[in-house]
Amino acid sequence: MEQIRIITINTWKCDGNYDKRLTLMAEQLKALSPGIIACQECFASDEANADTLKFLSGALNMNACFLPARFRKRIFKDNWVQSFSGLGILSAFPLTALEDYTLPEVPGDEPRKLQLAEIVLPGGDRLLIANTHLTHLRNTGLRAAQAGFVAEKVSAFEAYKYRVVCGDFNAAPGSVELETLVSGTQAIDCYAAGGGAEPRYSLAEAYDRGMLICVDHIFALPHPGANTYPDFVNSAIVLNSRDHEKGIYPSDHFGISTTLVID
Repeated sequence: MEQIRIITINTWKCDGNYDKRLTLMAEQLKALSPGIIACQECFASDEANADTLKFLSGALNMNACFLPARFRKRIFKDNWVQSFSGLGILSAFPLTALEDYTLPEVPGDEPRKLQLAEIVLPGGDRLLIANTHLTHLRNTGLRAAQAGFVAEKVSAFEAYKYRVVCGDFNAAPGSVELETLVSGTQAIDCYAAGGGAEPRYSLAEAYDRGMLICVDHIFALPHPGANTYPDFVNSAIVLNSRDHEKGIYPSDHFGISTTLVID
């Protein structure tokens, strides 16, 4: 029996104290010994010589798969630089990019993506990992459409014993958006399935103001052709400890973690 920790984390582009935050993020991730990490808002800029996913991959000695998205100028260390805010997957196991898609969109929001990759688990089983970041706009209908699109694309990959969907959904448990995803995939909420403490939360600023809001989630689809699901244990909120010297968190989001149990 093998246990594999899966974490989803919005890495907050280049905002805040970028260098210190990334170092702190790597330290806290290393202590968790993750097998799979789904990252959103991965900052990448040749002009700035900065690459969030590449840094984390090197620090954690994990395979990496990056999907560029949302290209525009951003302020990095007081300079405007051309950059991506993309999606990234890190894996301690063999990792192969499969597909990527552009989510439904409206004017005023930059193109958002769905990233799909294959991970070969110990023992040879294959896991489909889906990583996404739904719109931040106050447009429930758009987010629901994006969630339905994700459900459709992930459900089509029926050859995989394990199918896991991670991301920043900009939507809380019980929302129309998440219900759209769940109804379209028959997925389970891995945080709940793994016994995570409630109420859950993932927005750091809201947490510091006494509001418990969770918009980051991990879901798992049923085994293909069966009415059974993978087993999950030890779900938790992670990456939520401040640096003692500077008083900062690794990101403006906390991480959501769960552990997949495989035979």
